[in-house]
Amino acid sequence: MPTTLPKVSVLMTIYNHQDFLKKSISSITKQSFKNWELIACENGSEDNSSNYLKKIKDKRIRKFFFKKNIGRTKCLNFALKKAKGEYIAILDSDDIAHPKRLDKQVKHLKKKRK
Repeated sequence: MPTTLPKVSVLMTIYNHQDFLKKSISSITKQSFKNWELIACENGSEDNSSNYLKKIKDKRIRKFFFKKNIGRTKCLNFALKKAKGEYIAILDSDDIAHPKRLDKQVKHLKKKRK
């Protein structure tokens, strides 16, 4: 069975957001649009964000860990280089995505391409 590349790569930088991380990641895993990957970059947090991220077993979530904070921009650029999707989305680790966010955005972008 051939492996298909994800249509959407969601980039997430994480820094000291242990109180928000579970809901934020859950808002991606519960998307109505299913062809996605999450590039989660733990950016040297000093709280338990790293421990929570390590426990996640979803294969669509690709995790990267930095020992110290390299800054949001460098972290996003790193995630972008790892992305395999046709489209890129960004979700901050303290935000929650609407359940149909990716579905609506992909439909909109496809329409604009024509």
